[in-house]
Amino acid sequence: MRKNNDFNIFKSQKKNPRSLKVAQLIKKTLGEVFLNLDFTDSEGESVLIFIEDVSLSKDTKIATVFVKNFSSKNFKSDDHLKGLIDKNLARIKKDFSSKIKLRYTPKLKFKLDDISKKSLNLDEALYNLKKENIKNEK
Repeated sequence: MRKNNDFNIFKSQKKNPRSLKVAQLIKKTLGEVFLNLDFTDSEGESVLIFIEDVSLSKDTKIATVFVKNFSSKNFKSDDHLKGLIDKNLARIKKDFSSKIKLRYTPKLKFKLDDISKKSLNLDEALYNLKKENIKNEK
């Protein structure tokens, strides 16, 4: 039985060295695929898609890829980026499976990375709070 104040709960799991190598290989291969494919929005502008992180299941058969938009004009909603990826998903998977050299080609799942937006909102909130404290002290 585990106590509530046991610090082993907070320890992060050790990553398997093989899964780390496979994650890096997936990142590199998907980067090449994204460079070769031309992602354009409805207005004809090019869209740059960056891979933030790749998370693998324990058996390395499912890869969750966290992507981020870095175009010259950021989209107001991430649904547009998700739509672009879904529209080109068949080509992405085909190119990916032909380029990767693994026994089992992992199943790809794409998710939008919103951690940076959350951190910016948190920084802004902390800045405003600090500003109010300084104002109240005077």
